[in-house]
Amino acid sequence: MKKTMRLGTAMLVAAFMAGPALAEDLIIGVATAPTSLDPHYQALGSNHELAMHAFDTLLTTSPQMEPGPGLAESWRATEDPLVWEFKLRNDVKFHNGEPFTAHDLVFSYERVPNVPNAPSTYKRRTVKVDKAVAVDDYTLQVHTKTPYPLLPRALMGVPVVSRSIGMDTQPTEFNDGSKTHGTGPYKFVEFVAGDRTTYVANADYWAGKPKWDKVTIREIKSNPARVAALLSGDVDVIASVPTTDIDRLEENPDITVSCTASTRVLYWSLDVHREQAEHITAKDGSPIKNPLSDLRVRQAFNLAIDRNAIVDDVMMGLAVPANQIVGEGFGGHNSDIPMPEPDLEKARQLMAEAGYGDGFRLAIHATNNRYINDAKLAQAVAQMLSRIGVEVQVETMPVAVYFGKARKNEFTMAQIGFATATGESSAILLPALGEGQRNNYGRWEHGEFNELLTGALSTVDGETYESLLKQATAVAIADVPIIPTHYQVACWAARKGLRVIPRADEASLAESVVRE
Repeated sequence: MKKTMRLGTAMLVAAFMAGPALAEDLIIGVATAPTSLDPHYQALGSNHELAMHAFDTLLTTSPQMEPGPGLAESWRATEDPLVWEFKLRNDVKFHNGEPFTAHDLVFSYERVPNVPNAPSTYKRRTVKVDKAVAVDDYTLQVHTKTPYPLLPRALMGVPVVSRSIGMDTQPTEFNDGSKTHGTGPYKFVEFVAGDRTTYVANADYWAGKPKWDKVTIREIKSNPARVAALLSGDVDVIASVPTTDIDRLEENPDITVSCTASTRVLYWSLDVHREQAEHITAKDGSPIKNPLSDLRVRQAFNLAIDRNAIVDDVMMGLAVPANQIVGEGFGGHNSDIPMPEPDLEKARQLMAEAGYGDGFRLAIHATNNRYINDAKLAQAVAQMLSRIGVEVQVETMPVAVYFGKARKNEFTMAQIGFATATGESSAILLPALGEGQRNNYGRWEHGEFNELLTGALSTVDGETYESLLKQATAVAIADVPIIPTHYQVACWAARKGLRVIPRADEASLAESVVRE
């Protein structure tokens, strides 16, 4: 398994076994519950995967993050570099019977940045949109503020709602079903917060009859409980298969395991901004200048962290070592960037050159319920840094608390997981490292990086875009404002007779579950 996962390619890790015909109902056990059924409320994976059952997007997303026809049958960049045109399907209806038109897209894109009380909307996907225009009922033109090569990919991540709901609709109105009528393959039935969401098939779905008559998404936070529910038959499929259970599930003839390397990169964000960092002191507890503001210290940290050990020992082979934002096969991956090899002697030399040969004390922060083995990862990194003289205290907390503190820049070295919704690196590079961006937790600023990234996102020439994106990646990685450790591998397990087509975006979709 460990050797296989290091290849970093999509794969199925168990033979698919034929089984008897099963019922038309499907129950999926997931680890994380949605915060709202409003598809624009919060750009979280747990919210988005539920939204994709009831709501469509302008373009569809393949399991490996490639765009395809969705509500738009075709699209093109016009002669005007600021205008894209989309030809829409004319046979689509919302679940309440209303016809879908270009006007619903215009409304959806206007609503995205204006959702009442939303903690984090999808506005990153529409920030480059100047206006959307319904040329007629089935032709949409999107005008961008600057030439924007990623517009189709950006919009493939924005769910479409009916304009009839009105701009004043509150997110809570989706939870009771009164506004949860999309054009997607499944219709809303019930939402029980912290327990389950239920859907039934949309018999009039434009893409054909859905695979399942009834779908229930159950929240089962506990890893052992989720696995037990699968083995007992209480659920048909589970997501986020614990690394500790992969081997025994693979060996079970009644279970099929499916895995793929995802677009989610795990990295450590370093505070390079403050002169006096809150969570760093000398070993005697006295205040010192922030060592992470020195490139040599950041380089030392990078060399002290053993990515292969993280993959093998912490992730038990279910990860791929990372040296940049996206892995091989995704847009913007720079193959010229070497994978850092652990070098403790060089790391200690760099620490000494920076004036920290005796080390210092540091508190690092991580989640304990968001990413696979997140708390265990933090402990491993702490041990690795101790080998170059850094005394590390690990503080973990639930995700509900964690990111509120991170956005207030309360951490000095913070564990972050970020997935690209567009299948390329700018979707992470911009929010994570762009100057003044909300998710730039270390408040890194670099003029050349910003110039290169702005250039990449302001051209519709594919080759120029790719070249500039790779250059921006190289500049960022060389300055070490973040330390990527690995790309997460997403695994699902299913009862005999079923298998899951794994997705790089980690989404657990009913339509990805097929019969064998």
